Amino acid sequence: MKKIVLFILIVVLALASTSVVLAEDPVEFTDNVRKDSHKVRNKWDMSGEFVAHPGYDWDGSAEGATWTYRLHIKEAMDGDYSVGSIHFMTGDIDVVGHVEATARDYAYWWKDIPNLAAVGTADYDGTTYYFMFLMANRAIWFALSTTPYDAYWTADPGTVWGGGLRAYQLHSKVPDETFTLDYKVIHGE
Repeated sequence: MKKIVLFILIVVLALASTSVVLAEDPVEFTDNVRKDSHKVRNKWDMSGEFVAHPGYDWDGSAEGATWTYRLHIKEAMDGDYSVGSIHFMTGDIDVVGHVEATARDYAYWWKDIPNLAAVGTADYDGTTYYFMFLMANRAIWFALSTTPYDAYWTADPGTVWGGGLRAYQLHSKVPDETFTLDYKVIHGE
């Protein structure tokens, strides 16, 4: 009888420890998404001013204007899960972009590495647009369009809308400005 009870006790303990071991194993994917995809890699909080480059002056309505910008972006381990806001203002112009995805070292600005790119939607003058944003040490570019960004963003290599598809755009004056890509590391690479 003692042997049977001892055997049952060993079996129960063995099953219990197997359950604990299995419960501690990391789950690599949930709904086909890597488990750490949503984790914040880096946090970008930047603000400043720049003068618009001629020809990139918000459809001519802000020629030579000084723009104020504020960026608050939480860059996820997988850029498709990044969130945040990008805010540009000058005079009566006030536009806020809601970040839906980010990319580091975006191919379109391959000569300007490191760089940060973002896409999403933006509210301006009572209309919701799509936006594309690029920032590197030498420049900032921001454009609005009624054309979705998906095909350009996911192209290999990544690209941007052609000039005819941009409803509004602005670009910092080159080479007059220098921007520091400064971010806070949260979970690292």
